[in-house]
Amino acid sequence: MTSTSFIPEPAGSGKAGAGQVARMLEQFAVFGGLETGGVTRLCASAADGEARDAFAALLESAGAEVRTDSVGNQYGIFRLATTKGAPLVMMGSHLDSQPQGGRFDGVLGVLGALETGRRLMQAKREGVVFNADFCAVNWTNEEGARFRPSLLGSGTFSGRIKAEDALASRDDDGLTLAQALDAIGYLGTDAPPPVPACYVELHVEQGAILEAEGVPIGIVTRNWGAAKMDVCFHGEQAHTGPTKMRSRRDALFAAAQTICDVRDIADRWPDRIHTSVGRLVVQPNSPNVVPARADLSIELRAVDDDILRSAEELATQAIQKAAAKANVRVDVSSRTARPIRTLPSVLSDLIKLCAAETGHVCREIDTVSGHDALSLLDVCPTGLVFVPSVGGIAHNEREETHSDDVDRGMAVLTRVALRLCQSRGDPKQAAL
Repeated sequence: MTSTSFIPEPAGSGKAGAGQVARMLEQFAVFGGLETGGVTRLCASAADGEARDAFAALLESAGAEVRTDSVGNQYGIFRLATTKGAPLVMMGSHLDSQPQGGRFDGVLGVLGALETGRRLMQAKREGVVFNADFCAVNWTNEEGARFRPSLLGSGTFSGRIKAEDALASRDDDGLTLAQALDAIGYLGTDAPPPVPACYVELHVEQGAILEAEGVPIGIVTRNWGAAKMDVCFHGEQAHTGPTKMRSRRDALFAAAQTICDVRDIADRWPDRIHTSVGRLVVQPNSPNVVPARADLSIELRAVDDDILRSAEELATQAIQKAAAKANVRVDVSSRTARPIRTLPSVLSDLIKLCAAETGHVCREIDTVSGHDALSLLDVCPTGLVFVPSVGGIAHNEREETHSDDVDRGMAVLTRVALRLCQSRGDPKQAAL
């Protein structure tokens, strides 16, 4: 590092910055806020638009150049370097939530990146010299709750998804992402920033390992693999009274069998695979009508690639078997896969160093959940930092992370950013 004049203050020091991100988290929980304390802020909804507006305003007040690209990704670029065309260090996450979701998932990473950029700009004003710029980002539609697939914005940035395909994605009401973004003023026209030299994301764990072990910082070294399928059973609408059972083509009956069979897959490899059907849409959804159509979303997540492949084969067999038994037609309209991958050790080692420098114990950890950071693995070194989730509760209104744990995560994140932005974004050089 070229300077040590700017050292992030540790959590609990009582100095400037303590509790700042926690306070912003409370402010952002108003957008789509629920009486129970959670939020419903689906991608490109009115509430998402309000949160985006607030994020853009905070970026501008912190001295960032704000951009919105064609799929609605928001970038705040902090010009730290003394020369143009300097490498870029990027941090961020997402502002969209699940229905009746929590206040921390995704938002912590976005606001943590914003606060990190603000601190770095302050350091620049105090005379610290940087040779890389910094970018805070809000990725569009990470959750996949309204538009599918998930990780849509970061997947577009990394080149895994075409922008036109992302914008053509439709919600359950038939509205495209392009239409929804346009309605809230975030169908952007700005060019995205260049591919960063590296990307780091701060996130709540969404599990209970860190809390159970009393460890404040988790450093993700690997992700579980995932396979996802959108399935549609096409039956025939009929009266539930006079229509004989043998004549029915019941789409919901096929879906019900599939749901049970997908659940049974998890019992073949206990604790090594998680399966779910979290979305089910039935038409016409009337108590006196045999369902003509049932759409469902299947997810398989496994610790081992061979298990995942076997589970996907079993799920496919279950779908076909259910369709035949119910005498309905079936389409698998979408299949996406996320392989197990190891995050680069060069960045994990840097995060460990920064945790030690800020006085915080850390441990290596897997992520079972998907994150935008995984999309960036295709284009640059990527790191993912976890802080504890109270009770391991996630995608739930009762989601909670203590303010002190947020501060600890911020101390590490800021230190990582400082080292990277003084090392041209090179994690290996930053660790020297």
